[in-house]
Amino acid sequence: MGIREEQKQQTYQKILEAIQELVNEKDYEAITIREIAQHAGISVGTYYKHFKSKDDIIFNQIHKSYLKTQETIAPQLNKKTGIENLEIYLEKQYDILGEIEIPWLREVFRVYLYHKVDEILDQNNVNYQVILDIIEQGQKDGSIRQDVIKEELAWSTLKCITANFYSYCMQDGNFDLKKVMKKEAIDLVRAK
Repeated sequence: MGIREEQKQQTYQKILEAIQELVNEKDYEAITIREIAQHAGISVGTYYKHFKSKDDIIFNQIHKSYLKTQETIAPQLNKKTGIENLEIYLEKQYDILGEIEIPWLREVFRVYLYHKVDEILDQNNVNYQVILDIIEQGQKDGSIRQDVIKEELAWSTLKCITANFYSYCMQDGNFDLKKVMKKEAIDLVRAK
């Protein structure tokens, strides 16, 4: 990585850290780009070199999580059964989102669901495609129920996972997300 690219990454990280810290102090809607820039130690112009709007950083974070799913999680889904792969998928998704502080994660979900709910729950998104592959494998090996067509079951599973993450954020992390998410998603798809 060249010096310019490294500086760009450092500035991006400063902006991300600034907005995450500010969200811990006050409501996201009340935060201005000027405050984010000031907190990050950059100019407003520099902020706009990286992002088009305040919400753009949130959209960028979601797309980065899609890339992690595609580049990091999908290659690890090589177990014998669909259920085993679903357990790995859930564990890794939890790890990705579990690294993010709840106030920031809550705002990511709130803004993303408000502006782009059609993308987070889209049958063309990476998570749906990965889940669909898992369901298809599980229906073939008998570990996942076969009384529902794979597309419908994958769609229901994605909605179940998204709802659990959203509930977790809105309840300030007051339940064991990993345990609940695994139980609900696995119970939804497991062959009886």
